[in-house]
Amino acid sequence: MANKFKYSEEQMRLALEDVTSKSLSLNKASVKYNIPKSTLSMKLSGKTPLIRKMGPCSFLSDEEENRIKAWILNNATLGFPLKEEDVKDSVQKVIKDFPRTTPFKDSRPGEKWMKLFLKRNSEITKRNTEVISKARAAVTEEKIRDWFQELDNFLINEGCRDVLDDPSRIFNCDETGLQTCPKSGRVLGPRHIKDFYEIAQGHEKECITVLCIYSADGTVPPPMVVYPYKRIPTSLMTTFPNNWMIGRSDSGWMVSSTFFEFISNGFFTWLVNNKVKFPVILFVDGHKSHLSLELADFCAQNQIIIYCLPPNSTHIMQPCDVAIFKPLKASWKNVVAKNKRSGNSITKNNFVNHFQEAFDSVQTSSIVNGFRKCGLYPFNPNAVDFSKCISYRRNILFPTTNNDSSLQIPVKTSSEEYKAALKVFENYIGRANTEIFEKKLQDPLLEAEKSPSLFDFWVKTKKNTENLNIEDMPVEIAYDNSDNQLYECDFDLLEHNMIYGNYFLIF
Repeated sequence: MANKFKYSEEQMRLALEDVTSKSLSLNKASVKYNIPKSTLSMKLSGKTPLIRKMGPCSFLSDEEENRIKAWILNNATLGFPLKEEDVKDSVQKVIKDFPRTTPFKDSRPGEKWMKLFLKRNSEITKRNTEVISKARAAVTEEKIRDWFQELDNFLINEGCRDVLDDPSRIFNCDETGLQTCPKSGRVLGPRHIKDFYEIAQGHEKECITVLCIYSADGTVPPPMVVYPYKRIPTSLMTTFPNNWMIGRSDSGWMVSSTFFEFISNGFFTWLVNNKVKFPVILFVDGHKSHLSLELADFCAQNQIIIYCLPPNSTHIMQPCDVAIFKPLKASWKNVVAKNKRSGNSITKNNFVNHFQEAFDSVQTSSIVNGFRKCGLYPFNPNAVDFSKCISYRRNILFPTTNNDSSLQIPVKTSSEEYKAALKVFENYIGRANTEIFEKKLQDPLLEAEKSPSLFDFWVKTKKNTENLNIEDMPVEIAYDNSDNQLYECDFDLLEHNMIYGNYFLIF
């Protein structure tokens, strides 16, 4: 269906500004911004509201809806994305805390409200998450920049800084696991059938490790495929393309001896045969299989510099993870799907024949862009996407004028603001808990059985509502009314904020 209006709210705002400032006449503003003259006239006379709002009124006020929107966006930015059910829970709590008439069952909105909420707030979208560890979340821009500086100094001291200027001598390698029966994703079928099943053509949980290596100029040396065998069958070896390496380990995963074999018998041989200038630099992650003494000695003797990427930063700094493996795995899924339609199953014995098609499909531009986005070639720390660092996102949300905490001036909070906070806090915990706290304040021998930390917070807030410095507050808290307990939270996330239940109360 076509849009009802041919002009945006921004166009309306500009048109009204031009008319009221007498920059344009009503007729000229109507023509310039493609807004009916009668509409402009009605807005200027006050007969219709300046802000266009179609349909029935929302059950939340603009302020409440904006708070929920900010809560969703901030949590996602900081690595704590919310689900639709979380939002519905919060709206339910808001409506119960501040009663109003709604058609919602038990004050909880349904799917239609959620759909319209997302439509009203186009900044919010649905996406699949990439799970990262706490260690990865702790990676900072400063640490990554220090790594670039250390690498530069190291190569200068070794007298081989020129290696960073030649893309044919810069490499990155990493392992990835490929399933012989990857998930198909969403498929089509009858609406009345609840569960769809797909018959696996082979072992549905079988996964094969592949070690891939790429250079910054887009060249692709032969990979290694690792199998969980004690002894490699001869029939399997005959299926391998020329120069491809076959490895083995008890588990089928990469181990030190297998990686050493790849570097010494595969990668080094390829470098010599292709007359690549030495020394070369190979960027790897910090997996223990890459750090054996035997490997270090071999690389030192043969001018292969193995340099470890910053810890826990491969999602930001490793070309394979940033730009190469995603199209590789997408192509592999297409290869598997094509064989399923043909009735062919993929097993360990014929894996290489099919994987070669996916491996060769990775475009040179993807490889080159991967090194560029990681700042490895051209060598440029500013090319790194630091927005992937959770700490970077926190600084955007809660900026500080100086990163040195010892030089920062504590932010003063007025007594009126703390009085308002105390009032909101008491309203949240309920009159019954407030009365218990009042009695305990008069008689210290009484016990606040279920919430001693909550009581301590209440007392300190109540006794220090005049000239209270934020540093005098107890630990920042997140109060979960499901079990009446308090938990310590990250100060960077909560600075100047208090989290009650499921939504922010910003002072």
